[in-house]
Amino acid sequence: MAAVEPRLAYVYHPRSFPTLSLVAAARGLCRLVWVIDSTDPEAASMARLLGRTGEVVDLAGAADDEAAERVMTASPDGIVTLADEHLALTAALAERLGLGFHSAEVAERLTDKALQRAALSAAGLPAPRLWVLDGPDDLDALAGDGPYPAVVKPRRGQGSRDTVPVGSADEAREFLAERWTETPRRPFVLEEYIPDGPPGVAGAGFADYVSVEAYVERGVFVPLATNGRTPPANPFRETGFFIPSALEPALEDEVVAMAEASARALGVERGCLHVEVKLAPTGPVVIEVNGRVGGGVPEMLADVAGVDLLAVAMRLALGLDPGVGRMPATTGVAFVLYLQAPSGMSRVESVEGLEAIRALEGVAEVELRRGPGQAVDWREGNHGHVASVRGTARGDDHLRELLGSIETLFRVVGSR
Repeated sequence: MAAVEPRLAYVYHPRSFPTLSLVAAARGLCRLVWVIDSTDPEAASMARLLGRTGEVVDLAGAADDEAAERVMTASPDGIVTLADEHLALTAALAERLGLGFHSAEVAERLTDKALQRAALSAAGLPAPRLWVLDGPDDLDALAGDGPYPAVVKPRRGQGSRDTVPVGSADEAREFLAERWTETPRRPFVLEEYIPDGPPGVAGAGFADYVSVEAYVERGVFVPLATNGRTPPANPFRETGFFIPSALEPALEDEVVAMAEASARALGVERGCLHVEVKLAPTGPVVIEVNGRVGGGVPEMLADVAGVDLLAVAMRLALGLDPGVGRMPATTGVAFVLYLQAPSGMSRVESVEGLEAIRALEGVAEVELRRGPGQAVDWREGNHGHVASVRGTARGDDHLRELLGSIETLFRVVGSR
Protein backbone atom coordinates (compact mmCIF):
# COMPACT_ATOMS: atom_id res chain seq x y z
CA MET A 1 0.00 0.00 0.00
CA ALA A 2 1.36 3.42 -0.96
CA ALA A 3 2.22 5.73 1.91
CA VAL A 4 -0.28 8.51 2.49
CA GLU A 5 1.31 11.91 1.96
CA PRO A 6 0.91 14.41 4.82
CA ARG A 7 -1.33 17.39 4.21
CA LEU A 8 0.11 20.88 4.49
CA ALA A 9 -2.08 23.96 4.94
CA TYR A 10 -0.38 26.73 3.01
CA VAL A 11 -1.75 30.19 3.81
CA TYR A 12 -1.54 31.71 0.38
CA HIS A 13 -0.57 35.21 -0.70
CA PRO A 14 -0.76 35.96 -4.44
CA ARG A 15 2.34 38.16 -4.41
CA SER A 16 4.54 35.77 -2.47
CA PHE A 17 6.31 32.83 -4.14
CA PRO A 18 5.08 31.58 -7.54
CA THR A 19 2.31 29.01 -7.27
CA LEU A 20 3.96 26.53 -9.63
CA SER A 21 7.24 26.72 -7.66
CA LEU A 22 5.30 25.81 -4.51
CA VAL A 23 3.57 22.94 -6.31
CA ALA A 24 6.95 21.63 -7.52
CA ALA A 25 8.42 21.84 -4.01
CA ALA A 26 5.48 19.87 -2.58
CA ARG A 27 5.63 17.12 -5.23
CA GLY A 28 6.37 13.79 -3.56
CA LEU A 29 6.45 15.46 -0.14
CA CYS A 30 2.92 16.51 0.77
CA ARG A 31 -0.55 17.37 -0.45
CA LEU A 32 -1.23 21.08 -0.46
CA VAL A 33 -4.26 22.64 1.18
CA TRP A 34 -4.43 26.19 -0.12
CA VAL A 35 -5.84 28.57 2.49
CA ILE A 36 -7.09 31.73 0.81
CA ASP A 37 -9.30 34.72 1.45
CA SER A 38 -11.36 35.30 -1.68
CA THR A 39 -12.23 38.83 -0.61
CA ASP A 40 -8.76 39.63 -1.97
CA PRO A 41 -9.39 39.88 -5.73
CA GLU A 42 -5.90 38.63 -6.57
CA ALA A 43 -6.34 35.54 -4.40
CA ALA A 44 -9.82 34.95 -5.80
CA SER A 45 -8.44 35.07 -9.35
CA MET A 46 -6.02 32.24 -8.48
CA ALA A 47 -8.62 29.96 -6.85
CA ARG A 48 -9.28 27.88 -9.97
CA LEU A 49 -5.58 27.19 -10.59
CA LEU A 50 -5.04 26.40 -6.92
CA GLY A 51 -7.97 23.98 -7.01
CA ARG A 52 -6.26 22.01 -9.77
CA THR A 53 -3.16 21.47 -7.61
CA GLY A 54 -4.69 20.88 -4.18
CA GLU A 55 -7.67 21.49 -1.96
CA VAL A 56 -8.82 25.10 -1.44
CA VAL A 57 -10.15 26.40 1.87
CA ASP A 58 -11.67 29.88 1.67
CA LEU A 59 -11.64 31.98 4.85
CA ALA A 60 -13.73 34.82 3.41
CA GLY A 61 -15.88 36.41 6.12
CA ALA A 62 -14.67 34.06 8.87
CA ALA A 63 -13.49 35.17 12.32
CA ASP A 64 -10.60 33.29 13.94
CA ASP A 65 -12.54 30.37 15.43
CA GLU A 66 -14.62 29.78 12.31
CA ALA A 67 -11.52 30.12 10.12
CA ALA A 68 -9.80 27.40 12.14
CA GLU A 69 -12.86 25.16 11.82
CA ARG A 70 -12.82 25.56 8.03
CA VAL A 71 -9.13 24.63 7.84
CA MET A 72 -9.66 21.74 10.27
CA THR A 73 -12.05 20.08 7.80
CA ALA A 74 -9.02 19.48 5.52
CA SER A 75 -7.19 17.59 8.34
CA PRO A 76 -3.81 19.29 7.86
CA ASP A 77 -0.66 17.80 9.40
CA GLY A 78 1.18 21.12 9.28
CA ILE A 79 0.69 24.78 8.45
CA VAL A 80 2.93 27.47 6.99
CA THR A 81 2.95 30.81 5.20
CA LEU A 82 5.81 32.57 3.44
CA ALA A 83 4.20 36.02 3.44
CA ASP A 84 4.78 38.58 6.18
CA GLU A 85 1.18 39.79 5.92
CA HIS A 86 -0.15 36.35 6.86
CA LEU A 87 2.18 35.48 9.76
CA ALA A 88 -0.30 36.63 12.44
CA LEU A 89 -3.22 34.82 10.78
CA THR A 90 -1.19 31.63 10.40
CA ALA A 91 -0.06 31.81 14.04
CA ALA A 92 -3.70 32.15 15.15
CA LEU A 93 -4.76 29.19 13.01
CA ALA A 94 -1.84 27.05 14.21
CA GLU A 95 -2.67 27.70 17.86
CA ARG A 96 -6.31 26.68 17.40
CA LEU A 97 -5.41 23.61 15.34
CA GLY A 98 -2.59 22.45 17.60
CA LEU A 99 -0.02 22.69 14.79
CA GLY A 100 3.55 23.92 15.01
CA PHE A 101 4.27 27.47 13.87
CA HIS A 102 5.40 30.76 15.39
CA SER A 103 3.47 31.70 18.51
CA ALA A 104 1.24 34.76 18.25
CA GLU A 105 3.84 36.77 20.22
CA VAL A 106 6.70 35.74 17.94
CA ALA A 107 4.63 36.48 14.83
CA GLU A 108 4.01 39.99 16.19
CA ARG A 109 7.73 40.56 16.77
CA LEU A 110 8.51 39.38 13.26
CA THR A 111 6.07 41.82 11.64
CA ASP A 112 6.04 44.86 13.95
CA LYS A 113 9.26 46.86 13.61
CA ALA A 114 8.82 48.61 16.95
CA LEU A 115 8.26 45.38 18.90
CA GLN A 116 11.12 43.71 17.06
CA ARG A 117 13.58 46.51 17.79
CA ALA A 118 12.55 46.53 21.45
CA ALA A 119 13.17 42.77 21.72
CA LEU A 120 16.59 43.06 20.09
CA SER A 121 17.56 45.94 22.39
CA ALA A 122 16.32 44.06 25.47
CA ALA A 123 18.62 41.18 24.51
CA GLY A 124 21.59 43.54 24.47
CA LEU A 125 22.05 43.58 20.70
CA PRO A 126 23.24 46.81 19.06
CA ALA A 127 20.25 48.74 17.81
CA PRO A 128 19.44 52.25 16.58
CA ARG A 129 16.91 54.32 18.51
CA LEU A 130 13.36 54.15 17.24
CA TRP A 131 10.14 56.14 17.73
CA VAL A 132 6.60 55.14 16.73
CA LEU A 133 4.73 57.72 14.64
CA ASP A 134 0.97 57.28 14.72
CA GLY A 135 0.29 60.84 13.57
CA PRO A 136 1.67 64.41 13.33
CA ASP A 137 1.50 64.91 17.10
CA ASP A 138 4.14 62.21 17.57
CA LEU A 139 6.56 64.08 15.32
CA ASP A 140 5.85 67.33 17.15
CA ALA A 141 6.47 65.64 20.50
CA LEU A 142 9.97 64.64 19.43
CA ALA A 143 10.94 68.30 18.98
CA GLY A 144 14.75 68.38 19.03
CA ASP A 145 15.09 64.84 20.33
CA GLY A 146 14.86 63.19 16.90
CA PRO A 147 17.82 61.08 15.73
CA TYR A 148 18.62 62.82 12.46
CA PRO A 149 19.70 61.63 9.96
CA ALA A 150 17.03 58.98 10.22
CA VAL A 151 14.87 56.59 8.24
CA VAL A 152 11.07 56.69 8.05
CA LYS A 153 9.38 53.39 7.25
CA PRO A 154 6.00 51.72 7.83
CA ARG A 155 5.71 50.05 11.23
CA ARG A 156 4.49 46.98 9.35
CA GLY A 157 5.77 46.51 5.83
CA GLN A 158 8.37 44.86 3.66
CA GLY A 159 10.35 45.25 0.47
CA SER A 160 11.44 48.84 1.26
CA ARG A 161 7.99 50.18 0.40
CA ASP A 162 7.53 53.80 1.54
CA THR A 163 10.98 53.80 3.15
CA VAL A 164 12.98 57.03 2.92
CA PRO A 165 15.93 58.80 4.56
CA VAL A 166 15.13 62.09 6.29
CA GLY A 167 17.47 64.76 7.56
CA SER A 168 15.03 66.66 9.74
CA ALA A 169 11.58 66.64 11.29
CA ASP A 170 10.38 68.87 8.44
CA GLU A 171 11.47 66.30 5.86
CA ALA A 172 9.74 63.53 7.81
CA ARG A 173 6.58 65.62 8.11
CA GLU A 174 6.56 66.42 4.39
CA PHE A 175 6.90 62.74 3.43
CA LEU A 176 4.27 61.55 5.90
CA ALA A 177 1.70 64.25 5.11
CA GLU A 178 0.50 62.38 2.02
CA ARG A 179 0.58 58.94 3.68
CA TRP A 180 -1.47 60.15 6.61
CA THR A 181 -4.34 61.19 4.36
CA GLU A 182 -5.16 57.47 4.04
CA THR A 183 -7.93 55.89 6.10
CA PRO A 184 -7.18 54.16 8.33
CA ARG A 185 -3.97 56.05 9.04
CA ARG A 186 -0.91 53.81 8.78
CA PRO A 187 1.59 53.91 11.65
CA PHE A 188 5.22 54.56 10.73
CA VAL A 189 8.47 54.47 12.66
CA LEU A 190 11.34 56.94 12.76
CA GLU A 191 14.60 55.06 13.19
CA GLU A 192 18.10 56.37 13.70
CA TYR A 193 20.17 55.84 10.55
CA ILE A 194 22.71 53.04 10.93
CA PRO A 195 26.07 54.52 9.82
CA ASP A 196 27.50 53.24 6.56
CA GLY A 197 30.27 50.68 6.75
CA PRO A 198 33.79 51.14 5.37
CA PRO A 199 34.01 51.01 1.55
CA GLY A 200 34.33 47.43 0.33
CA VAL A 201 33.52 45.92 3.72
CA ALA A 202 31.38 43.28 1.98
CA GLY A 203 33.54 43.12 -1.14
CA ALA A 204 34.69 45.77 -3.59
CA GLY A 205 31.76 47.34 -5.41
CA PHE A 206 29.14 45.67 -3.24
CA ALA A 207 26.74 47.17 -0.68
CA ASP A 208 27.56 47.34 3.04
CA TYR A 209 24.76 45.02 4.10
CA VAL A 210 23.95 41.35 3.66
CA SER A 211 21.35 38.88 4.80
CA VAL A 212 21.60 35.51 6.48
CA GLU A 213 19.33 32.82 5.03
CA ALA A 214 18.58 30.25 7.70
CA TYR A 215 16.07 27.98 9.35
CA VAL A 216 15.32 27.19 12.97
CA GLU A 217 14.38 23.68 14.07
CA ARG A 218 13.38 23.09 17.71
CA GLY A 219 15.15 26.32 18.65
CA VAL A 220 18.39 25.42 16.85
CA PHE A 221 19.54 28.05 14.34
CA VAL A 222 20.93 26.59 11.09
CA PRO A 223 22.47 29.10 8.63
CA LEU A 224 22.34 28.13 4.96
CA ALA A 225 24.07 31.08 3.29
CA THR A 226 25.05 34.71 3.56
CA ASN A 227 23.46 36.73 0.78
CA GLY A 228 25.34 39.73 -0.62
CA ARG A 229 23.87 42.91 -2.12
CA THR A 230 24.64 45.24 -4.98
CA PRO A 231 24.43 48.97 -4.17
CA PRO A 232 20.79 50.07 -3.67
CA ALA A 233 18.93 52.53 -5.88
CA ASN A 234 17.63 55.74 -4.32
CA PRO A 235 16.29 55.78 -1.69
CA PHE A 236 16.58 52.16 -0.40
CA ARG A 237 15.45 50.01 -3.33
CA GLU A 238 17.22 46.67 -3.73
CA THR A 239 19.08 46.21 -7.03
CA GLY A 240 20.54 42.76 -6.56
CA PHE A 241 21.30 39.75 -4.38
CA PHE A 242 23.98 37.08 -4.69
CA ILE A 243 24.88 33.83 -2.92
CA PRO A 244 27.40 33.28 -1.51
CA SER A 245 28.27 36.79 -0.33
CA ALA A 246 31.81 38.13 -0.67
CA LEU A 247 32.34 38.47 3.09
CA GLU A 248 35.69 37.50 4.57
CA PRO A 249 35.32 34.32 6.69
CA ALA A 250 35.85 36.02 10.06
CA LEU A 251 33.28 38.73 9.30
CA GLU A 252 30.85 36.16 7.93
CA ASP A 253 31.08 34.24 11.21
CA GLU A 254 30.35 37.45 13.10
CA VAL A 255 27.34 38.22 10.91
CA VAL A 256 25.93 34.71 11.31
CA ALA A 257 26.39 34.92 15.08
CA MET A 258 24.49 38.22 15.13
CA ALA A 259 21.66 36.69 13.09
CA GLU A 260 21.47 33.71 15.44
CA ALA A 261 21.37 36.00 18.49
CA SER A 262 18.53 37.99 16.93
CA ALA A 263 16.48 34.84 16.29
CA ARG A 264 16.99 33.85 19.91
CA ALA A 265 16.02 37.33 21.11
CA LEU A 266 12.74 37.13 19.18
CA GLY A 267 11.95 33.66 20.53
CA VAL A 268 11.89 31.89 17.15
CA GLU A 269 11.57 28.12 17.58
CA ARG A 270 10.99 26.88 14.02
CA GLY A 271 10.71 27.99 10.42
CA CYS A 272 12.77 29.83 7.82
CA LEU A 273 14.34 33.23 8.45
CA HIS A 274 15.73 36.03 6.31
CA VAL A 275 17.87 38.26 8.57
CA GLU A 276 19.21 41.54 7.15
CA VAL A 277 22.42 42.83 8.71
CA LYS A 278 24.27 46.10 8.09
CA LEU A 279 28.05 46.19 8.44
CA ALA A 280 28.37 49.41 10.43
CA PRO A 281 31.77 50.84 11.45
CA THR A 282 31.24 49.44 14.97
CA GLY A 283 30.29 45.98 13.70
CA PRO A 284 27.23 44.13 12.40
CA VAL A 285 23.81 45.58 13.28
CA VAL A 286 20.54 43.78 12.53
CA ILE A 287 18.34 45.80 10.18
CA GLU A 288 15.38 43.44 10.24
CA VAL A 289 14.40 39.83 10.91
CA ASN A 290 11.81 38.34 8.56
CA GLY A 291 10.00 35.15 9.52
CA ARG A 292 9.96 33.71 6.03
CA VAL A 293 12.08 32.75 3.04
CA GLY A 294 13.71 35.74 1.34
CA GLY A 295 12.68 36.75 -2.18
CA GLY A 296 14.91 35.22 -4.85
CA VAL A 297 16.69 33.02 -2.31
CA PRO A 298 15.14 29.66 -3.36
CA GLU A 299 16.33 30.15 -6.94
CA MET A 300 19.85 31.13 -5.89
CA LEU A 301 20.27 28.29 -3.40
CA ALA A 302 19.00 25.81 -5.96
CA ASP A 303 21.43 27.13 -8.60
CA VAL A 304 24.63 26.97 -6.54
CA ALA A 305 23.90 24.57 -3.67
CA GLY A 306 21.20 22.25 -4.98
CA VAL A 307 18.96 23.18 -2.05
CA ASP A 308 15.17 23.37 -2.49
CA LEU A 309 14.42 25.99 0.15
CA LEU A 310 10.67 25.96 -0.41
CA ALA A 311 10.69 22.22 0.28
CA VAL A 312 12.79 22.87 3.40
CA ALA A 313 10.13 25.29 4.66
CA MET A 314 7.42 22.71 4.00
CA ARG A 315 9.34 19.92 5.71
CA LEU A 316 9.87 22.09 8.78
CA ALA A 317 6.15 22.86 8.92
CA LEU A 318 5.38 19.13 8.81
CA GLY A 319 7.90 18.28 11.53
CA LEU A 320 10.13 16.39 9.09
CA ASP A 321 13.91 16.41 8.72
CA PRO A 322 14.76 19.56 6.71
CA GLY A 323 17.22 17.54 4.64
CA VAL A 324 20.02 20.12 4.60
CA GLY A 325 22.65 21.06 7.16
CA ARG A 326 24.68 24.13 8.06
CA MET A 327 26.17 26.22 5.20
CA PRO A 328 26.04 23.71 2.31
CA ALA A 329 28.86 23.91 -0.23
CA THR A 330 28.30 26.17 -3.24
CA THR A 331 29.59 26.24 -6.81
CA GLY A 332 29.74 29.62 -8.53
CA VAL A 333 27.86 32.78 -7.50
CA ALA A 334 24.10 32.84 -8.09
CA PHE A 335 22.48 36.23 -8.57
CA VAL A 336 19.09 37.87 -8.93
CA LEU A 337 19.15 41.50 -10.07
CA TYR A 338 16.36 44.09 -10.03
CA LEU A 339 16.69 46.74 -12.73
CA GLN A 340 15.09 49.85 -11.28
CA ALA A 341 13.77 53.01 -12.92
CA PRO A 342 15.00 56.44 -11.76
CA SER A 343 13.14 57.53 -8.63
CA GLY A 344 11.44 60.45 -10.42
CA MET A 345 9.89 58.32 -13.16
CA SER A 346 6.16 57.53 -13.02
CA ARG A 347 5.48 55.93 -16.41
CA VAL A 348 7.66 53.75 -18.65
CA GLU A 349 7.93 54.75 -22.32
CA SER A 350 10.60 52.33 -23.55
CA VAL A 351 13.01 49.70 -22.23
CA GLU A 352 16.24 48.94 -24.05
CA GLY A 353 19.04 46.42 -23.72
CA LEU A 354 17.23 43.35 -22.43
CA GLU A 355 18.08 41.16 -25.45
CA ALA A 356 21.76 42.08 -25.16
CA ILE A 357 21.64 41.30 -21.44
CA ARG A 358 20.12 37.87 -22.21
CA ALA A 359 23.16 37.11 -24.37
CA LEU A 360 25.69 37.74 -21.58
CA GLU A 361 27.60 34.73 -20.27
CA GLY A 362 26.04 33.51 -17.03
CA VAL A 363 22.61 35.07 -17.56
CA ALA A 364 19.88 32.42 -17.46
CA GLU A 365 16.71 34.50 -17.37
CA VAL A 366 15.58 38.06 -18.05
CA GLU A 367 12.01 39.08 -17.23
CA LEU A 368 10.34 42.36 -18.11
CA ARG A 369 8.02 43.43 -15.28
CA ARG A 370 6.96 46.90 -16.43
CA GLY A 371 6.87 47.65 -20.12
CA PRO A 372 5.97 50.71 -22.21
CA GLY A 373 2.84 52.47 -20.97
CA GLN A 374 2.95 50.94 -17.51
CA ALA A 375 3.22 52.90 -14.27
CA VAL A 376 6.29 52.75 -12.06
CA ASP A 377 6.67 54.18 -8.57
CA TRP A 378 9.75 54.20 -6.34
CA ARG A 379 7.44 54.01 -3.30
CA GLU A 380 6.82 50.35 -4.16
CA GLY A 381 10.40 49.66 -3.11
CA ASN A 382 11.94 46.42 -4.35
CA HIS A 383 8.68 45.37 -5.99
CA GLY A 384 8.64 48.33 -8.36
CA HIS A 385 11.50 47.16 -10.56
CA VAL A 386 11.27 47.33 -14.35
CA ALA A 387 13.02 44.04 -15.10
CA SER A 388 14.81 41.21 -13.32
CA VAL A 389 17.89 39.22 -14.30
CA ARG A 390 18.84 35.82 -12.90
CA GLY A 391 21.93 33.73 -13.48
CA THR A 392 25.19 32.31 -12.17
CA ALA A 393 28.62 33.92 -12.34
CA ARG A 394 31.92 32.06 -12.17
CA GLY A 395 32.98 34.14 -9.18
CA ASP A 396 32.88 37.62 -7.65
CA ASP A 397 35.01 39.20 -10.38
CA HIS A 398 32.79 37.77 -13.10
CA LEU A 399 29.75 39.09 -11.21
CA ARG A 400 31.30 42.55 -11.13
CA GLU A 401 31.90 42.35 -14.91
CA LEU A 402 28.26 41.37 -15.46
CA LEU A 403 27.03 44.23 -13.29
CA GLY A 404 29.10 46.69 -15.32
CA SER A 405 27.84 45.29 -18.61
CA ILE A 406 24.21 45.35 -17.48
CA GLU A 407 24.53 48.92 -16.26
CA THR A 408 25.85 49.92 -19.69
CA LEU A 409 23.24 47.99 -21.68
CA PHE A 410 20.06 48.67 -19.71
CA ARG A 411 18.15 51.84 -20.42
CA VAL A 412 14.64 52.81 -19.41
CA VAL A 413 13.00 55.98 -20.78
CA GLY A 414 9.94 57.40 -19.12
CA SER A 415 8.07 60.42 -17.89
CA ARG A 416 7.47 61.98 -14.50
